[in-house]
Amino acid sequence: MLHQSNLQSFLTRTASTLAVLAAAADCAAIAEQLEIEEVVVVSQKRAEAVSAQNVAAAVTAFDTNAIEDAFVANLSDLGRLAPNVQLNQAGTYSGFANFFIRGIGISNTIRTVDPAVGVFIDGVYIGYGPTSVLDTLDIASVEILRGPQGTLFGKNVTGGAVVVQTRRPEPEFGGHLLATLGSFEQIDLQGALNLPLVEDRLDARLAFMTKNSDGFFDNRALDTTKAEVDVTVMRPSLRWTPTQNLEISLIAELYRDKGGSSASQNQDSRNDPRLLGADRTPVPAIAQRVFGYTPPADKYDINHNLQGYVDAEAQSLIVDASYDLGHGLATLVGGYRDVRYDSSTDFDGTPFTIFHFPDNREDQEQFSAELRYASAFSDTVEFTAGLYYFTQEMEIGERREFFAGGTADNPTLAQSAGLAATDDRSLALFGEGSVTLTDSLALVVGGRYTTEKKEITLCPFTAVIFDSLSFGDCPSVLRDDESWSSFSPKLGLNWQAGDDILAYALWTKGFRSGSFNARAPLAEALGPVDEEEVSSYEIGVKTQLFDNRLRLNVAAYLSDYENIQRTISDTVLIGGVPQVLQIPRNAAEAQIWGFEVESRFIVTTGLSLDFSVGYTNAGYDEFSGVDADRDGSYVAAADDPLAADLEFERVPEWQYTLAATYEATLTGLGFVNFRAAYQWQDSQFIDTLNSPSLELDSYGIVDASIGFTDMSRRYKLSLFGRNLSDEEFYDFGFDGGTHRAVWGGQPRTWGIQLSATF
Repeated sequence: MLHQSNLQSFLTRTASTLAVLAAAADCAAIAEQLEIEEVVVVSQKRAEAVSAQNVAAAVTAFDTNAIEDAFVANLSDLGRLAPNVQLNQAGTYSGFANFFIRGIGISNTIRTVDPAVGVFIDGVYIGYGPTSVLDTLDIASVEILRGPQGTLFGKNVTGGAVVVQTRRPEPEFGGHLLATLGSFEQIDLQGALNLPLVEDRLDARLAFMTKNSDGFFDNRALDTTKAEVDVTVMRPSLRWTPTQNLEISLIAELYRDKGGSSASQNQDSRNDPRLLGADRTPVPAIAQRVFGYTPPADKYDINHNLQGYVDAEAQSLIVDASYDLGHGLATLVGGYRDVRYDSSTDFDGTPFTIFHFPDNREDQEQFSAELRYASAFSDTVEFTAGLYYFTQEMEIGERREFFAGGTADNPTLAQSAGLAATDDRSLALFGEGSVTLTDSLALVVGGRYTTEKKEITLCPFTAVIFDSLSFGDCPSVLRDDESWSSFSPKLGLNWQAGDDILAYALWTKGFRSGSFNARAPLAEALGPVDEEEVSSYEIGVKTQLFDNRLRLNVAAYLSDYENIQRTISDTVLIGGVPQVLQIPRNAAEAQIWGFEVESRFIVTTGLSLDFSVGYTNAGYDEFSGVDADRDGSYVAAADDPLAADLEFERVPEWQYTLAATYEATLTGLGFVNFRAAYQWQDSQFIDTLNSPSLELDSYGIVDASIGFTDMSRRYKLSLFGRNLSDEEFYDFGFDGGTHRAVWGGQPRTWGIQLSATF
């Protein structure tokens, strides 16, 4: 394991290597200027393009070059490059986002529980968890906004927002291809073709991707490979400019995933037993207590008697139209998305049937539209105002098969299934603007008013609908609905202390929607839980120094976190049979504070250093209604003080990233590129109740790459490695009475990549 003590030697070796290369190479022909390139952002929804350095808030922006240079495959990879950000997957369901920013996020897979970090692609909010961890196909930029973003983005952004912009058609013919061969039989191919159809009027672009590999895990029980990757994406787009002032873009996407399910490895509970019962007697989980199961020593060897799978399809269409009125820009963004997500998962991670999710069936359909106007008519006043509408329908059929008693030789198995149908609608009115008070001082004011209604029809988990997943076979259907309204204000002060120094102070609020429980076993657990709210106070400074060779941004924040929604896994009796269920609750209040530093330094021609560090101090003020001592019952006097001392799950206190990039010229041949990066994060718990078995130790990941680019910069051949120290870590875990299991964590991987631009 690579700890902080190894960092100094790693950096020393890296610096020595770079120095030797610098001495040997002819750097005089390198064309790059000694200044940091500007990154333009779209998340502020203004009439004119704005640099990330001129945004008075904490935002980390990545352009196409930054994404490609770091060999980023998806949003989870990008999350490791930004401070106080964890863009991890849920673990149990492939592609299901469990994102955290500044300590705020979700750690569950209940479809009706909304995220706390919103994902937006080409201006459209992704309302459904599965398939929301996007691949980086033909991406123009990704912006990670930290802190509540309620004014411009609405609900479900209490932690922040991830804003993805794909590349649009251009008026010149061209394109690129990217082929990757790597470990675990990885074969990836992606590219894009740009086609001008009508000069100065109509352009088209087609982006595509196929990703295939055997996955990281070997299933010894069935002698097959688990978690294989088989993804195909097609993204055709059109850009039509019928007049000089009007531009209309159409962006379609077809997504298909036919890979393996997530892979879990059982943890031996005999070495770290869960305490149950009034006498606090250690009781191992069923996997060890009944079956005497000993997990394999290798983290990437698993024993699943159920071969899991994911069979998902998603189709989307986005319309982005803008009209320049002279005094401002009118924009309409409409999006439609339809998802089918079928899956099967061996949840217990053993060669026995202890807890399985066989053949789940899900469908989601959403539509949204945003109409806004952004001013550009005044040097002293600028604003954006708009209307937003969102609707979403889901049908979620989940099956469970589990151990219900007996012995290892003669187990009793039980089956249950739940079916939920939901209908969500939301309408919002928003505005944000600034007024210049002096040559260097500006006041920012904003607000958003949102109303929403949610309806649910639920057949609680029952064996009757196991085969049919039909409401017609449900003995008792539950129905409920609820409406909410919320106002999210924003107030800030910006001080342009110099041409390249921006200081700001900001107060803003955000909220996460109230929700029903699609996994409720009975009416009392259906909900709804109330919406949670975050009030955030932030101060920051953004600077560009030494003739734009050094960028240094610093931000500090304090968040008051109220009515926190937490999903607790608990064992309850249903018809005399114990079942592990996830129950969302409003149970806590907290204060979170911390800071972030981001810097980029162009040391010399061809050599740059990137550094970021984040600190998060997240602690509950109160946390009621939780069996914190795990004695089988909730007693306020005993449990509430223990619960208030719990640490936030999946939130490391410290994390940092350090990267060095170097390019040298090989005279007459081309350019050689080197990159080395070290990403470290602190220890953390993976579940709400801080199970000792799910405490993840601190770890650091080393990535490196070397590439050769020809003199025309049209062709590039690269060799890259990820997690070169082969750190063992995981993104998700479960500790219950049936079993203990962890998911995720990429081992050491390598690849060869060839890219061509034409």
